[in-house]
Order: sequence, then structure tokens, then C-alpha cells
Amino acid sequence: MKNFIKQFATLFILVIISISFITCSEDDSGLAPYVGSPAMSNIVIEAESFNPKITWVGGYASILGVNRGTKAALDTSLVWLISTEGNNLKFPVKFGELPSGAQDLTTQFGGTVLDSLNEDEDYHFFVMKQNAWDQVSSEVGKAFVADPGLEEGQIISGQDSVYISSTIFTSFAQRLDVFINIEGLSTFGQLGVISVKETRSNRPIIEWTITQSGVTDSLISVIGIAEGNQYSPGGTVWEVYSESLDNGSTVYGKENVISAPLNVGDSLAGTFAFVPFDQTGLERNKTYYIWIANNLWGGEGRLRFEQGYAYATFNVR
Repeated sequence: MKNFIKQFATLFILVIISISFITCSEDDSGLAPYVGSPAMSNIVIEAESFNPKITWVGGYASILGVNRGTKAALDTSLVWLISTEGNNLKFPVKFGELPSGAQDLTTQFGGTVLDSLNEDEDYHFFVMKQNAWDQVSSEVGKAFVADPGLEEGQIISGQDSVYISSTIFTSFAQRLDVFINIEGLSTFGQLGVISVKETRSNRPIIEWTITQSGVTDSLISVIGIAEGNQYSPGGTVWEVYSESLDNGSTVYGKENVISAPLNVGDSLAGTFAFVPFDQTGLERNKTYYIWIANNLWGGEGRLRFEQGYAYATFNVR
């Protein structure tokens, strides 16, 4: 009898432990399951891409649209509008690549499909759920506005705008800025005037005009760029000197062989790069110091009155 009681007690304890383990495994967080749909929000556009990936918060959607300009609307400013039946549009979506099961509606509303977005243009991205699209797809020409003050799923149509609950719609305006911008160029020095021009890359074009009295050669022998608003050896990102032979010995910076224009980081004939440019381009939100010199420069002085030397500073954003 005692053995039976012990066996029964042991079995009872094992059953209790098993039930506790199963219960904890199903929901070990102590939080109640989320009821309802999360609000649409936080569209994120991949940086520095003409065909960016587009991601959002709020679960799968039915509609993704992109307008040229600063408003979301079904009009001629559309450059991409794609749709799925039901909320089956999964993120991320890459601009210009039609996801499986989606259809392109851009031209139905007078829009023009772009293969890729354009530099320095404003775009308005929007995402919405199926129940929103069912109600606003006939609101051609009106601006779609996300309104967090509306109740879940609520939509109010006005004369020029349609106000949509942020639980089922979100939008985001952004200027496409893939390439760096040059600002605040200031140039100094005896040798000449330096210009730094933006390009469709992050390696700007460098040019110069020789202004030093008595100098007729437009070629130079040295060029370099450093981070900061003054020369710093530790901040140098590119430094190139002419390379030549003098009585069998290699000398640097004594032959004018570098011509303008050139791109930052170019491979230049007849030169040696003491600091090769190993970046994809200049970096945003930095100040740079660029210098040029010809064979009159002594190789050390960097003040504005140095013969054969000139420099400039500029900002990158």
C-alpha cells in the first residue's frame, strides 16, 4: 500500500511539472496576445540608391505608391503604383521590381512609370491596407493624408484631400540624394584658384586656374586632400606627387605633369600616390582641405603667400 501511495505521488508531481512546462512554453512572456492590427507607420527608404528598397511598419499591405512631388495622390505625378489582392504586399519592396502576385496600376491614373528615381527630386511614398484602397481608389486627384486622430479604419473625404486613419495608411516624403553636394568652397594661395564641382558620383571634379605672376604652365606637380579645414597629415585621404628621375635618383614633386580637370582619386600618369584614394567617394557631413602645388613649391610651407602653392576648403553634405 505504501509503495502504491509513493508511486501515485510521484506520478502526480510529474503531471504537474509537465503541465507547468507546457503552459510556460506557449506564452512565457507574461503578456497578453496583441489584438487588432498595428498602425501603419515609419516608411523607411534605402539610402543612396536610385532603386531603393522600401520598408514600413504595420504589417503587410495592399497598395504601394510613389508620387513625384510632395503629396500622395492618384494623379499624373505617380511614378509607381502597385497593388495586390488582399494585404499580400510584403516588405521590403524594391522600387521598379514588381513583386510576385502584384500588378502595376500607374498608368490607370495618368502616371508615368519610372525605371529608377532621379537625383535631387522630391518623392512621396505611401502604403495602405486593402480596406483603405477599397474606399479611396475612386478619389482621383485628391491628396491622401494620414490622420492619427481618426478611429481605426476611418476615412473622411474632403474637397481636395482624403483623410485616412493612420491604422490603415501611411506616407513619407523624401528628396532623393544619392550623390554628395559641395558647399562653402573657399580658395586661397599664390598659385591659383581651385574649383570643386559635383558630379554624378561621389568623386567630384577638381579644376584650377593659374594666377601666380610669371607662371605660364597650367600643369601642377602635387595634389592632395585631407579631412578638416586645414592640412593634417593624419587626415590625408589622397596625396599624389609627380615622380621623375634626376641623375638616377627618384625625385617627387619636381615635374609639372598633372592636368585639369580630374576626378578625386584618379590614377595620374607620371605620378606616385603616397596616399591612394581607397574610398568610394568623399563622405557626407565633413569638411575637406584640398591643395595643389607646382615645381616652384618648396615642399613645406602651406600658408597662402607660399610661392607655387594654393589650397581650398569645402563642405560635403
